[in-house]
This record gives sequence, C-alpha cells and structure tokens, in this order.
Amino acid sequence: MLLIDADPVGGSAILGGYFGGTVPHPGTLVELWSAHRQGSLEAAVREMPLRLSETASLIPGPAGATQAGGLTDLWPALAVQVRGLSQLGVDVLIDLGRLGHTHLAAPLVRGCDQVLLVLRSDLPSVAAASAADLPDEIPVRLVVVGPGRPYSSSSVASVVKHPVAFELPWAPGEAEVLSHGRPEPKRGRGLTRGLRQAAEQLHAMALREVAHV
Repeated sequence: MLLIDADPVGGSAILGGYFGGTVPHPGTLVELWSAHRQGSLEAAVREMPLRLSETASLIPGPAGATQAGGLTDLWPALAVQVRGLSQLGVDVLIDLGRLGHTHLAAPLVRGCDQVLLVLRSDLPSVAAASAADLPDEIPVRLVVVGPGRPYSSSSVASVVKHPVAFELPWAPGEAEVLSHGRPEPKRGRGLTRGLRQAAEQLHAMALREVAHV
C-alpha cells in the first residue's frame, strides 16, 4: 500500500507525530514536483516513498499551505501515476486534508475510485459535511468517528446524504499513539481493532470496484 499525504495544511502526523521527527525521509511531494518538472516523475514515485513496513510506504506531504499552493501542476500528472499503480494492484490511500481548503488536490480527488469522508458525529461536523461540495461522479462514503456522540451513524448518513462505510470508536488516548507518538495505553484496543477491520473493508470495497469495472 502507498500512502500519499496530500494535506495542504502540512505538519505530517506520521513523521512529526508517530515518529516524533526522528525518521529521515528521501523526499516529499515537493521533490515529486521537482521530478515532474524534470520529466522523471514515474521513477520518483517508484523510488522515493519511505518504507513504513513490509507492505506500506509513505510519500510525505508539503510543509504547509505555501508549499501546497505551488504543487498545482503536479496533481494531474500524479493522478495518472496513481492510476497506473492501482492497475498494477497497488492500493493507494491519499490523505487530502480538510474539506474546502484553497489548495485541495482536486485532480487527485477526481482520480479516486472512492472518497472516504471522515467526520465526528457531533453537530458541527455533520453540518460542515452536509454543506460540503463533494464529487458527484465518485462514490462518497462516510467514516463516523465516535458514533452516538450524540448522533447515530444512520442519523449522520441521512443528513449528509451518503452511506456509512464503517465506524471508528471515540478513543483519544489510542489516537494519540498514532498522531503524537504517545505510549500505548495499558487498557483498550478498540481503535486498533476498528482500524484493522476498516482496512479489511477498504480492501474488499476496492476489489468490488475493480470487479465492477
């Protein structure tokens, strides 16, 4: 699996959070942009990702909005590369950041097989999601974090007008292990189990999409 951090806000939760800034990396999307300008994007996408495990790699994102604003001409070319990887059987997961950002990588959105919108079950999150400009031509599914706080997943889906792909428990302590490199809590593995189940469901959905095509 290849994870692309295309969040225009920057501040990688993986490099700066989970790894605490201790892991050197071969380059970010900024270096991919440079490779694209030099005509070597395909090779860079193959060689640059940081290996996270035996089955997962990462292309880190821009440092912030200023860098993200300069990547506009990279997105269409990168979308083509991502589609090629997908056709070779590589699962590509792209973190696009928050909805509505000026420098959202729209060409990457249009190239996706499906879009997952992650939101909490509270009123501010549901209201923002229901008012969002989401693509019509791509399946959009919801990932509800903390269902029942206070609204159920079915209630969220009825307001946002998109089906729920899966739920994740509200577990801030476990989440900080991933986002801030905190020690794992002694009790509770609900989020870990939920993420594993979500990964299995995502893979199954991707296979169904391929079979449908």
